Amino acid sequence: MTTLPLPAPRQRGAGRLLRQRARSLAQAAVTPLDLDDLLDHFHPLRRGAELSGRVVEVRPETAASATLVIKPGRDWAGHVPGQYVRVGVDVDGVRLWRTYSLTHGPRPDGCISITVKAIDGGVVSGHLVRRTRPGTMLRLAQAAGDFVLPDPLPGKLLLVTAGSGITPVIGMLRNLFSRAEVPTTDIVLIHSALSQAEVIFADEIRSYADRGLLRLVELHTDTHGLLDVDSLDEL
Repeated sequence: MTTLPLPAPRQRGAGRLLRQRARSLAQAAVTPLDLDDLLDHFHPLRRGAELSGRVVEVRPETAASATLVIKPGRDWAGHVPGQYVRVGVDVDGVRLWRTYSLTHGPRPDGCISITVKAIDGGVVSGHLVRRTRPGTMLRLAQAAGDFVLPDPLPGKLLLVTAGSGITPVIGMLRNLFSRAEVPTTDIVLIHSALSQAEVIFADEIRSYADRGLLRLVELHTDTHGLLDVDSLDEL
């Protein structure tokens, strides 16, 4: 075995000094801007930059909702399905922050996704659903929140969702059902939406039921009325 000698302390110090001088020259060249500002512009997803994400796909879910697939910066620390992320959006020159649930588990491509429903008068939700295009840069905070599945899973699991409130739960289900060994937990999903056309992830949750992965109780307010908590035992 051949052992390579480590650089002498003087060599390492000289290299560090050279890098410092190179940065000083680059800083002088871009003044009055800051060098980090320039790096953020050309390499916004680098380590050490303000945490951002680039939209790589906008996929319609219903007439009023869409999923945004986002490539986060290298400082993204990951998440647990069920958690949420704060998203900073520039609308007409003003940065506005909103919170959205992450709608998946770990992805091989390293991307994250949120699903947004445009609400009446919603400046940010309307902008994300109808005006955002691939390539758009968004600011991100790290994932947070305690609404996650217990580990180990219980023998029975009841999930009750309504409207866009299904977003954290779909992330949990996708993560569970993508495992090499699908859990044997008895899962019941009760989901209520304003109408059949407004069920987000409709085909996906129905396919889970068809495959026997869960039992689905799908309710539509326009025909079944509002979900009554007192009816849960019967359902």
